[in-house]
This record gives sequence, structure tokens and C-alpha cells, in this order.
Amino acid sequence: MVDSTEVPEVSWAGMVEWLTGSLVDQPVALIVEIGPNSYVSEDDDEEVVCAQIQILADGVLMLRRSRVELGHLLLADYSAEHLTLDRWHFDGHFEDCTDGYLFSRDVNLIANTCVAWFRDNWGTRSTSELGCSYRFPDELIPSIDADDVF
Repeated sequence: MVDSTEVPEVSWAGMVEWLTGSLVDQPVALIVEIGPNSYVSEDDDEEVVCAQIQILADGVLMLRRSRVELGHLLLADYSAEHLTLDRWHFDGHFEDCTDGYLFSRDVNLIANTCVAWFRDNWGTRSTSELGCSYRFPDELIPSIDADDVF
């Protein structure tokens, strides 16, 4: 993944722990992407196994898995009020999401599902083959620090 940070060299269980910790107390709209650290997005013909986690409202996370590079969603709403939680969806709602998606408040379920995707389904040899990138939401009106002078 271009412009990514390498996932720390840890065991698979350590990666679940690292990912779980990375998803706690994060802002709504944060996107965490994980994929091969050697992937370059210009290789459009190449299959690339990737996962994307996005923070929604009310402590809900969305995990999307794919064999093509996932785009950044322009969600109209981050509300989780009417979402079905803890059930794998295969309905093709997202064009670039080839292997389904899951909504859940269970951070461990999201982290374990994400790690299993690479470890079990795609035979990634170790966490050192993976990269990670974070995309934080933009703020329209930045918070004002008490020390700011106008």
C-alpha cells in the first residue's frame, strides 16, 4: 500500500491486539486500511487482498474485505441506527467490496475477522508482509485552543 505504515512485526495474536487498541476511542469517519505493504495502486490488473475498517456513530465499526483496492466511501451519514449488526453481508452494496462487509460494536470481532482474512484465507506468511494506513476525518471548523490568540 502506497504511503502506508508497516504493521509492527508481531504474531497474529499480537496483530489482533494492536488492531483492537488502534480502534478504541477514535473519531467517527476514521478509516484504517490494511493490505500488502508492497502493493502499488497503479497495478490495476493485479489482485490485491485488502481490508478497510471505518468508524461509524454509536461505537459501530464497518469492516469491508476485498480482492481489489477499496476506495474511500463518501457516506452521507455515519449513523448506525438501522444497520444489522454482527452479520456478514454479501449483497454487493459496495461495488469495490468483493468479499463482503460487517457492522459491529465488537472491536475484537472486527480485529479477529480482519486478521483471519489475511492469515487464513490468503495465506499471508507473517504480519511483516502487511502495511496499514490511517485516514482521519477532516474538520470543517477546527477546535479552538484556549491559548489561541485572535
